[in-house]
Amino acid sequence: MIAYVGTDSNIYYCDTKCAQPKCITCKAAAMHVRRDDAVRPVMLTDDTPDSGPAAGGTDYGWPTISPDGKRIAYSAETHKQAEDSYAVWVYDLARSQAMLIFESRSENIVYIVWTPDGHLSFLLGEESRRLSLVLAEVKESTPVRIVTTGMPLYFDWSPQPGEVALHTLALDPDRTEQVSLMRLTPTSQNIIKVLSTGRTPFKTPAWSPDGKHLAYVENYHAESNIVVADADASHPRSVVSLPVGENSFVWAPDSEHLAYATAITPQDPTYSGIKLVDIATANSKWLTKDAVAAFFFAPDSRHVAFIGVPEEKPYYSWSVVDVKTGAQKALGNFLATPDESTAYRYFDQLAVSHTIWAPDSSAFVYAGVKLEGAPDKALGFAPSPSAWIVPIDGSAPHAISNAVLEFFSPAK
Repeated sequence: MIAYVGTDSNIYYCDTKCAQPKCITCKAAAMHVRRDDAVRPVMLTDDTPDSGPAAGGTDYGWPTISPDGKRIAYSAETHKQAEDSYAVWVYDLARSQAMLIFESRSENIVYIVWTPDGHLSFLLGEESRRLSLVLAEVKESTPVRIVTTGMPLYFDWSPQPGEVALHTLALDPDRTEQVSLMRLTPTSQNIIKVLSTGRTPFKTPAWSPDGKHLAYVENYHAESNIVVADADASHPRSVVSLPVGENSFVWAPDSEHLAYATAITPQDPTYSGIKLVDIATANSKWLTKDAVAAFFFAPDSRHVAFIGVPEEKPYYSWSVVDVKTGAQKALGNFLATPDESTAYRYFDQLAVSHTIWAPDSSAFVYAGVKLEGAPDKALGFAPSPSAWIVPIDGSAPHAISNAVLEFFSPAK
């Protein structure tokens, strides 16, 4: 199954052929059109201007499929003349029913994550630029729980219910940056272990897919290291000494490897290649030395798809690299949508909640404008973006629908 945000700002889902996509947010009257039939070429930057929502409609976003594939959570941003409102909904695929989980007049929905035990968590953003991590039961009119606040705020939920790994910059006067482990009970929530304090140049601590290890970056005497610990954060050991810069890593689904990369210039989210480290031996090897913007492991751990950044070109490129052989295959150039650009910018956080890969690892999906050739200049206006399924065997990609953001259901 693929869930996606259409160019009309509604949430759809379909199979990989997408002959009859089903809209779960469409209404019979007053359809809100999000974008024109033409969009500007967009690059992967934080400050890219978007067309913005039209007055008097609802924009839907962040389609997030539950681990069992039975429900889709999504955000809603409604604009009225008097005030705006922001909400989180969950759609039950078997019952064809949507349930309102949360609504706010002042806090927008930044990101949505299902927990391994079937709860829903999401980040709320405020005008003060404060983020709040919220946890909710998937029940209508149930009070939500604020787990923590910070800015920035990255996290991963443990396979062990009630535990979350956090990387936050506290809002206290000292602006303390901290990587920690928190435990929640029905009546309390407490930091049970501080893993690192001070400048740590990475985003998301993450448990291995098998739940046996926790990885994070620790800064010790001005040297940054990827640390792998047991699931309870005991027995930490360094597996990689990192160069100076901003770092990102993603677990391989086999839980035996991490792919990691460093952006030398913090203001430029371009990574200087990708390396793979074996967590048992701490041996690293290059997967690619190309400049990349984001990378994604296939469910079988055999391939990594990555977004290349061609030098002085007005587009991006897709490539896939074979982890075992090192063989690299170019799969085409493209322009990204603003929605995709945001997702790619935080791909290491996204890796704990969403996937672009088909469960059988045969293809991946993206939303954007597929390019023929390699233009040297910006193209001005481009066609409406589509969701493209890209087979990694080199056969032709095919468009399934007009879309601005999309994900596959998780591999089971």
